[in-house]
Amino acid sequence: MSLPLAVALRLNARRFPRRPALRFGQWEWGYAELYAKVCRLMNALMAQGLGPRDHVALLPPNHPDTLVAYFALTGIGAIPVPINHQLDDEDLVYIARKADTTAAILLPETADKLGTMRGVTGRLYFLGEPDPGATGVTWLDPLMERAGDEEPSLEHAHQRVLSHTSGTTGRPKCPLRGEWAFEERAIEQGFSSDDYALSAIPLCVGIGLTYTLQSLYLGATVRLMPSFDPAAAMDIIDREAITATTLLPFMLRKMMEAPQFQSFSGRSLKLIQSGAGVVEADIRHAFHAKTGPVLSIYAASTEVGPIANLKGEDVVRYAEGNCVGRPFFGVEVKLLDDDLKEVPVGEVGEICARSHTQYEGYYGDPELTEETRRGDYYTVGDLGRFDADGYLYFVGRKGDVIRIGGTPIFATEIEETLMAHPGVAEVACVDLPDTGGVTVLWAAVVPKPGCTEADLQTHCAQRLPVHKRPARFALLDALPRTVTGRVIKNRLKTLLHEQAVS
Repeated sequence: MSLPLAVALRLNARRFPRRPALRFGQWEWGYAELYAKVCRLMNALMAQGLGPRDHVALLPPNHPDTLVAYFALTGIGAIPVPINHQLDDEDLVYIARKADTTAAILLPETADKLGTMRGVTGRLYFLGEPDPGATGVTWLDPLMERAGDEEPSLEHAHQRVLSHTSGTTGRPKCPLRGEWAFEERAIEQGFSSDDYALSAIPLCVGIGLTYTLQSLYLGATVRLMPSFDPAAAMDIIDREAITATTLLPFMLRKMMEAPQFQSFSGRSLKLIQSGAGVVEADIRHAFHAKTGPVLSIYAASTEVGPIANLKGEDVVRYAEGNCVGRPFFGVEVKLLDDDLKEVPVGEVGEICARSHTQYEGYYGDPELTEETRRGDYYTVGDLGRFDADGYLYFVGRKGDVIRIGGTPIFATEIEETLMAHPGVAEVACVDLPDTGGVTVLWAAVVPKPGCTEADLQTHCAQRLPVHKRPARFALLDALPRTVTGRVIKNRLKTLLHEQAVS
């Protein structure tokens, strides 16, 4: 069993009292100092009557106080509900109510959401400098000063979190997790207490929070960026000798395409972890040439947790076909057909996994939870195939399988083919009815200068059979994406439909 987060922090404060835990701008907190602040916040929250029965919404910017709040809430037994503050108000309120939030903690950076959260709960707390203009809130900093840093009991401490999915295919769902697989990630991916880790992904999304907490759980040092900037990230890595970082695929591409990439050395890096999207072959080769075999690519979901990992030389050896590696340490993976039978090697099946770190279910939604069960395995509808050496290839999602004239087409296959064109910057494929009501394949493309629809048609004609070639192309300035870079295909379909009608 993994340690509760606050217990791990307490142990690290004793193991490494003067080791830097967090660096942010010019500020630095050692482990003993960080734990003392967490203790003060735990005492202040308990004095306010908060405890194990509370679900507390967090609208977390990339700021150290976000992590202090997270450790404190789990330390007193409350369940944090981290919500992406960049969502529109309707989704934000939907998640907060779906999770039965009883209170909310905001920071000055998310003060603009005060009115929105007032409509959800009357127990509003602010962590940070008091604002005389804000009314109807309780300021925690003065309460923390009075509470003192005496260490409270951690009898109710845990790792549980009520998070939310990205909502790329519908309304966000609220999975309840009790384990983060920190030990498994350390073993499989190579994180350690000796790391100096750069945290640049927003803490309001699962992968950003997970890998920041991972480093603090192990006792490493974290350099937290307030927001991602490719040039600044490369400067910090080289100047401060960062050894480990987790970056989303679109972040890697922005770094690769920035002018500063030419002078970037990355020689201090032992690990670049990436996931939550496709890491295209050109990115893999560029970083391998620049930093050596330090890039690692993993597949996971909010519900199932980590599934597979590809690392070292395998990242470029298996650069084509969206290979995501072998099953993760401690995770059993099966590929099942619609009759729940394992498919043979080389054939496509639904990726189903089980481990002790899988989620407990969608909060308040047992029927939806049951839809993810395959016996004692879980799935979110991802499709994949195994090769003879046990490597898993991500093929797409059940919802992304497009049927044209009864023939199934994997959107990812068409997208990968189009991304191989030098004039394509971004692409996503969806199915939409044409003016006659017949479903056809659309390719939404963000082209580079000079790329035309005729170029794309020729490219597809040379590489795809007739039934897999897009019937319609839409050249766009940008694709609708989540904060993690995933295409929101429902919104894309609406955009393409409006364009077709106009």
